[in-house]
Amino acid sequence: MSFSTTFKQILSHIKEQGTESQPRDMKVKEVLLADFDIDPAKPIANFESRPFNWKYLAGELAWYLHRDRDIDYISNFSSFWKGITNPNSNEINSNYGSLVINDEQMSWVIESLKKDLNSRQAIMFFNRPDFQFEGNKDFVCTMYANFFVRDNRLMMKVQMRSNDVFYGLTFDAPFFSFLHQSVWHILKQTYPDLEIGYYFHFADNLHFYERHFELADNILAETEDKTDTFMLKKPFIDYKDGQVSLSDHGREFCQRIDASIGKEDINYKNILADYFEL
Repeated sequence: MSFSTTFKQILSHIKEQGTESQPRDMKVKEVLLADFDIDPAKPIANFESRPFNWKYLAGELAWYLHRDRDIDYISNFSSFWKGITNPNSNEINSNYGSLVINDEQMSWVIESLKKDLNSRQAIMFFNRPDFQFEGNKDFVCTMYANFFVRDNRLMMKVQMRSNDVFYGLTFDAPFFSFLHQSVWHILKQTYPDLEIGYYFHFADNLHFYERHFELADNILAETEDKTDTFMLKKPFIDYKDGQVSLSDHGREFCQRIDASIGKEDINYKNILADYFEL
């Protein structure tokens, strides 16, 4: 099933079963303890009412791969991050690349599954006790990603404490699918016949804000669902002896996105299509 179809089911569930609350004086429609499956090859939610933002996806992915917590780079693709920097700094906490695409977190997952294909310990942590400080405007939404192999398929479960379906989930799903695929490519060096399985997304609070109430209705009124794939042609991440680095393809991708900054008429979907099956 495409994520566009799943996304409409999520909107329908929130609209029909959700309740309204007002955290930080902003009205939201929310459901608690939500979960759904995502095919990691089809994680794009794309609609006539809200076309998918390929430019932001390309910029965010390059920013994560740079592992750069400073917002100057990502501000070329969205102004969203400017309002949630840490006190007296230009940095945020939620650069997911800096949190998990590193020797510590990725190595733990890879080595756990190399030692024991049935391991239940292959977890990457995103949110940390370090982020529990007064004045933090960017309290990381993702708690952990849990990787496990059953029936010769690499599965992944992502646990969120809170998830805005429009600003968060529509870009979380492609990134987590990229992460899932990246771990799979590395593990295939040890287990050549390993297949990629489903990505299971859990959120303690799943919601959308009042500014998106009408958009949700418009999307639900659409009669056709698009299917956009997003599958790595070649891995972006190399792993050897516990060390994580960008592959030649990953570096080339980042260089192309870096070079696009400030230029007009860049087709980011075409750039992504050189590296992903779209």
